[in-house]
Amino acid sequence: MKITRILICLFLLISTVAKADESLVLLEESFQKPLSKEWFWGLGTWKANKGVLRGYESGPRRHGPVKMRRFVLGDGKVDFEFRLEGKAKFAGIIFNGSQERGHIVHLVISRDQVRVLGHAKKGKSENLLQKSHQINTSQWCRVRVQFDGTAMTVMVNDNEFKVKADYIGERKLTFGLGGDSGGPEGEKAGALEFRNLRIRPSVNQKQTGIGAIGDVRQVHSSFQFTEGPAADAMGNVYFSDLRTEKAYRVAASGELTTFLEDSLRTNGLFFHPNGRLYACQSGSQKTPGAPSQIVAYDVASGDYNVIADACEGNSFYRVNDLVLDSSGGVYFSDIGGSKKNPGPSSVFYCSPEGKVTKLVSDVSRCNGVLLSPDEKTLYVLPSGQAQFLAYPIKAPGQIGPGRDFGALIQREGQPASGGDGLTVDVQGNLYVTRPRANCIQVFGPEGDTRAVIPFPEGPANCTFGGSDRRTLYVTAKTSLYAVKMPIPGFQLVKKQSLSEEGRSKIRAEIQAVINEGYYPGISVLLIHRGKVIMREAHGVVNIQSKKPFSVDQLCWLASTGKLFTATLMASLVDEGLLSFNDPISKTFPEFSEIGLQDGTKPKQPVRLRHALSHTTGIPNDRWLKSEKSLDKNSPQLVNYFFPKSPQDFVKGCLNVGLVNEPGTRMLYGRPIDLSACVAEKITGKTFVELMQNRVFKPLDLKRSTIQPTEEELKQLAPLYQSNKAGVFEPDSFALEVADRQNKRLSTAGGGVYTTLDDLGLLMQLHLNRGVHNGKQIIRAESLQQLYQPQPGTNGRYGLAFQIHKSGVNGNSRILSHPGYSGPVAWVDFERELVGVLLMQSNTVNRSKHHQRIIDTIYRLIPAVKPLD
Repeated sequence: MKITRILICLFLLISTVAKADESLVLLEESFQKPLSKEWFWGLGTWKANKGVLRGYESGPRRHGPVKMRRFVLGDGKVDFEFRLEGKAKFAGIIFNGSQERGHIVHLVISRDQVRVLGHAKKGKSENLLQKSHQINTSQWCRVRVQFDGTAMTVMVNDNEFKVKADYIGERKLTFGLGGDSGGPEGEKAGALEFRNLRIRPSVNQKQTGIGAIGDVRQVHSSFQFTEGPAADAMGNVYFSDLRTEKAYRVAASGELTTFLEDSLRTNGLFFHPNGRLYACQSGSQKTPGAPSQIVAYDVASGDYNVIADACEGNSFYRVNDLVLDSSGGVYFSDIGGSKKNPGPSSVFYCSPEGKVTKLVSDVSRCNGVLLSPDEKTLYVLPSGQAQFLAYPIKAPGQIGPGRDFGALIQREGQPASGGDGLTVDVQGNLYVTRPRANCIQVFGPEGDTRAVIPFPEGPANCTFGGSDRRTLYVTAKTSLYAVKMPIPGFQLVKKQSLSEEGRSKIRAEIQAVINEGYYPGISVLLIHRGKVIMREAHGVVNIQSKKPFSVDQLCWLASTGKLFTATLMASLVDEGLLSFNDPISKTFPEFSEIGLQDGTKPKQPVRLRHALSHTTGIPNDRWLKSEKSLDKNSPQLVNYFFPKSPQDFVKGCLNVGLVNEPGTRMLYGRPIDLSACVAEKITGKTFVELMQNRVFKPLDLKRSTIQPTEEELKQLAPLYQSNKAGVFEPDSFALEVADRQNKRLSTAGGGVYTTLDDLGLLMQLHLNRGVHNGKQIIRAESLQQLYQPQPGTNGRYGLAFQIHKSGVNGNSRILSHPGYSGPVAWVDFERELVGVLLMQSNTVNRSKHHQRIIDTIYRLIPAVKPLD
């Protein structure tokens, strides 16, 4: 048994290493398109097409065809396949050092032998290997060259050859593919063909790769010089076009919109966790006298305020790139002056209080700046040298001596060049743009190269975006590119106040509520400062089958659905189609005839805001039963309780009349459906269509519906009635509502069927002041009207929003709505928190249980903003 376990462990270890080795690709050429400019020199004619690189001699014979590629390689593996056609004699690959060094080692494979030529010095060669080996010229031949220190191993098909020489371990800067294609008759004589070229570094403990990298995809083009990308909390990407001095936004859907018409030459960008976009205004060339400064934009309005414009009274020259730390401080670079206005390059820190300190002044052309995810290291990327630098951070704004961190790929025979911008993933890997090398070089946290991603244009800067933060967006001269990555990018967020211990306390409270016997199951979703911090389900959804309650469970919201109605009505107000102050009679003129019980007319008309706040004066079910002894089945109430159209419901309301002046007393009940009637009449669309087009689709709510299908009804959580602990009676109300709505009944008061996540997205729209995925869906001013206490509600109700105040762990206001079926959803601006609890049981205890769970949550998440 012990031997078996050892063998299994050994197999798993080998498999893991093999997978890491396969995932670590520095260069991969598919030869599907013409060769890039990185193939910088060659002899003969070379064509890349349909996955094959084909070369042959052209012109008078002086040398066989050869094609050179810039690339830096130490230890690693080079794989390729080749084929000899016609009179072609041999193919091979050569590795070179600098121009002064020349050739290092050369592999030659002919029809009947394998040779390795070594070059200890420039101009001097020796035969390291010459072995007989037969190949089929009509078939593809597989080759692997592996470098391991001073050793070189060659695999040709299934045969292995090894050589060793001290100089083999030297740094290799270029390589070439070539050979003898058969003579000066060109393609008529013969040709060399290569395919599937791949280069990988050797795998060791420090060098484990980053996994499979996607294709480079052009997202948008026709710009003049793109720079400074940054992604907001939803993954939408903002970037600048420096020369036109405009800034743009690309939504997750790919839609391009203009963010700033006049950016004052905004360059580097970085999002603060509070949603403000920090930027380097590097000094406009269109606006004379525009300063070089660090600013913070309000993305909704485009307005900005200045964060820093000088250090110790000295103005900046050309602020270029920036990064924020978790304390709210800003590290930023100043690349220095120009020929007309010379000045030194520096790196600065601006504290949260606004104090600016110079940190680096001895490095020329400081360009990109970045922090490690743990904020223990500041990276500085100069433009004009082959090494970039790392500085230890002792405290925010305090650094120690810098050190060389990573060697940047260089072009042979050209002056040393540095990088432009950089970003980091959650594992601490650094993605460094190399404009002159037309690539992004990926470094591990220890400074080792882990991947090289070629680009058709010189990349200037990069950032991770998309909803999952797994797309690397790259600004490269005239275009914005995107590459799918295996590791998500790091995102600076406000530190969570909910630990695992805190989650355990919330779980315990939820379980205690379930154990009291009024709910079979409960799910919870908490979104704090835009990040999901808890998403769990407990208990069962079905008493009989004991099926577990899940986070994806479809549930009927009952009155919690009023939050969807409020959002829809705000969108109509936002568009100017109506006002919350509009009288119902503006849409339905007959409503002007509604009267009080004594036959008199009200002092003010019934308005839309009265319908949404239950203060119309129209009686509810309870009043009609207690005061008039009328129930739902009374003949005179058929249009009120069972209308077939909006017009029927208006007639029902007129028949019932008013029991008090509008806006003076809250009678919670059915008249909120008047809002749906008004919406339908003014738009000519059904309430279902309006909800779908104005709320569900814009927020991408895939599981939300008002008219559930037969299949959705099968997935619906059963509803129970529970007035005694441990006793659950089936409740058909959810199915009855669905049946009525599927016959086109407008139900604004409680007709939504949805899931935990969809309801969370709706509430997040409110916390984000109407912004979803970087786009202003509804203006904040329109939504703000929903949260204002209405007359007649004792300050406890707005427009379809309940209003409560909490004094637990700070003072805050809870904007929420519970439902008959048990759920509650809320938003708390002072805590920057969205919460959802779903449960499918009608019990008189639900308000008490909601409060117990919410209070437990609030003891762990303090209110940090002042209560308005």
